[in-house]
Amino acid sequence: MADLSPAGSGLRTAQFHGRRLSEALLPLELAPRAQLQLSAISRWNALRGVRVGLVAAALLLMLIGANLATPIYSLLQQQLHLTALDTTVLFAIYVFALVPVLAVVGHWSDHLGRRALILPAVALSAVGDVVFATSGSFWQLAAGRAVQGIAVGLTTAAAGAALSDLMPDRPTLAAKITLACSAGGVALGPVIGALLAGGSDPLLSPFLLHAVALLALCVPLALVHPRMPGRNRPPASPPRITTPAHLRPQRPRLPRTGRRDFLLAASAGFISYAVFGVYLSLAPAFAAKLLHTDSKLSGAVVAALLLGSSAVAQLLVPPTADRVVIALGMTGLATGLALVVTAQYTGTPALLFIGSVLGGACQGIAFRSLFTTAVTAMHPERRGSELSSLWIIVYLGSSLPIVAVGALVQTYGLLPATSGFTLLAALLCTALALAVARKPKHG
Repeated sequence: MADLSPAGSGLRTAQFHGRRLSEALLPLELAPRAQLQLSAISRWNALRGVRVGLVAAALLLMLIGANLATPIYSLLQQQLHLTALDTTVLFAIYVFALVPVLAVVGHWSDHLGRRALILPAVALSAVGDVVFATSGSFWQLAAGRAVQGIAVGLTTAAAGAALSDLMPDRPTLAAKITLACSAGGVALGPVIGALLAGGSDPLLSPFLLHAVALLALCVPLALVHPRMPGRNRPPASPPRITTPAHLRPQRPRLPRTGRRDFLLAASAGFISYAVFGVYLSLAPAFAAKLLHTDSKLSGAVVAALLLGSSAVAQLLVPPTADRVVIALGMTGLATGLALVVTAQYTGTPALLFIGSVLGGACQGIAFRSLFTTAVTAMHPERRGSELSSLWIIVYLGSSLPIVAVGALVQTYGLLPATSGFTLLAALLCTALALAVARKPKHG
């Protein structure tokens, strides 16, 4: 939706009947601009703001859909006789499907264009909604989660790279929108799911309505021209050639520049998403026990507090390069977690809310600052691939830790398991805070 022509820096020029190989192999809408002919569908040369809005809406809707069922799992446990471990496995299946997709096709948008991945991913997410809405067993729920994971995997790096492409003059804003849509979608999903989950079949209304919204978004995504008017490549740019060989799976790789920034952002994301995943899967049970209520909406609001505070902080607080502020942000996440667990031991609901808001806001400030610095250092023509590597590490935090905590909950109970996880997460936050505060050797 920005300049979505195929990319591939440093590749040699090839000729095919007087044309570059990329021109022969690719559809006209992806051909170099001199040969570009508007297709019958993609004629809408939308303004940059509209394109940014479409990408942001796609990312936000995908993450909302992946978290619609969070407040409903307690009811599903009763209807389908699911255990606490089954619930955490359902959370993890989403990530187990997402990460391999990021690893295999994360670099495709650098070659085929951003919309070439975003549009089919939005449609696939609607299919996942239908599978989930009609679920009557654990395995069908698992299939729906897997489809959602594949769709988000196709979108994550492509959407982040598209926003950076669309706003090369405002990288900070591009990173802000990317992270706010990601965290905001995860925060809004449980609340919307709880509000829509009425009647005897709590999955039907939320997921069918979400599927309709996704299919409606497919229309402007299909109509908009894949390249903004006037976005020609500079004459000195290397030829952009895409062959099947370029689309082969690649090993996740670190960026060539800004590796320390990349590793700090990836580490902060891994820890944060481990915390988010455990919180989302167990917060409804926490709320029911502490607030003495079975209300799905109450559990959803508690689950959304941490992510919502993170999203708001990312929108309102500008990123900083101050290492002390970023380190304090990670320390604040650890403190917030400690307050949440203390609320359970003392029976004090206020600590649950204060800890959630404090931890989320501090995480948002720290992660956005690290993420913005890391993305700004990435090479534009490798941004999709390098963003995929970063998100692979981040999303791994939402997989194995959640399953491990779910198993511990089943064996030892909710409070001992979450206390042990909180202690480990706090130690990791502290270690990362020290690493961030340390001055780089060549800084």
